[in-house]
Amino acid sequence: MVLKKCANCKKNVTKKMPGLECSRCERIVHADPACAKLSNKQLNTLRNSTGIEWSCEECQKNTSRRTSYIIPDEEDEDGSETGFTTYNQMIDTRKLVQDISREIKKTFREEIGQLECSLQFLSDQVSTMEQSLKIQDSIIKDIERKNLDLQNKNKNLELRVSVLEQEAENREQRTLSSSLEIAGLPEIPPKELNQFLKSVALKLDMDVEDIQSSKRLSAPKDKLSVILVEMKTKTARNQWISAGKEKCLTVGDVIPEVNKECVENRIYIREALTRSLKTLLHNTKSMLRKSFQFIWCKDGKICVRRNGNSKIYYIRNVQDIIKLQNKTENSMAL
Repeated sequence: MVLKKCANCKKNVTKKMPGLECSRCERIVHADPACAKLSNKQLNTLRNSTGIEWSCEECQKNTSRRTSYIIPDEEDEDGSETGFTTYNQMIDTRKLVQDISREIKKTFREEIGQLECSLQFLSDQVSTMEQSLKIQDSIIKDIERKNLDLQNKNKNLELRVSVLEQEAENREQRTLSSSLEIAGLPEIPPKELNQFLKSVALKLDMDVEDIQSSKRLSAPKDKLSVILVEMKTKTARNQWISAGKEKCLTVGDVIPEVNKECVENRIYIREALTRSLKTLLHNTKSMLRKSFQFIWCKDGKICVRRNGNSKIYYIRNVQDIIKLQNKTENSMAL
């Protein structure tokens, strides 16, 4: 649709800048004081009153009876309005957009700068932590190496100590190689000890002159007395021990005047052992009695055997007992 123009200013008549149409000659001018030569009050009257017609100056004498106020439809408006008000608004809008864009860019720059600083700080922290972890890892590896070295040295020392203890134990046991113990006796006064040994020698058909020395070993009050007898030779000691096993002497055999409750008590003549070896023998019997039929001690060596035809095992320490226990349990499980 062809846009109408003001006859005075030659600009388009639009919805925002409406016009007046002459009721006679259909001449069109803008509905403003400059182009229509009317006051604002008159223009408002024309706008609000449909029964008033307007005529241009040339047609004042031939007035028409129809409305002369023209307001085009929205679709008739020119997309590129050139009114002063719209133009100013476009300028203001463009400036506003530029200002907003400038502020947004400034804000983004500030935020990105802060983000970059934070990322750099975190990067430095991570680098520091990585370096610290590397140092700690190196320290830990060094400690582990030293710990392993100390463990090896400790095992070596434990082995050496064990060897030394075993040697000391063997040396102490060798000092008892010619000695025997007589156990299962009631309390015997020291002055009657020699007479008692003579009675034992007589019952065993042994020579009392085989004895080098003797002494009573200390024992708890609730334990029977034990006499340590040192023989002149190892052969004599073995002969006395063999005779004791054969004769099976009782307290009544060598002490006639003893209390009746002790008369039938068995007298044991056995190889003299060190305290630690006695403890080991006791532990061996306690732990292996169910698995091994024979457990004995000869010449300071503890021996075990499952039956009369099986292999003989030698017990040197508690670890040997545990190994035999585990071996027995594994064989039974299979």
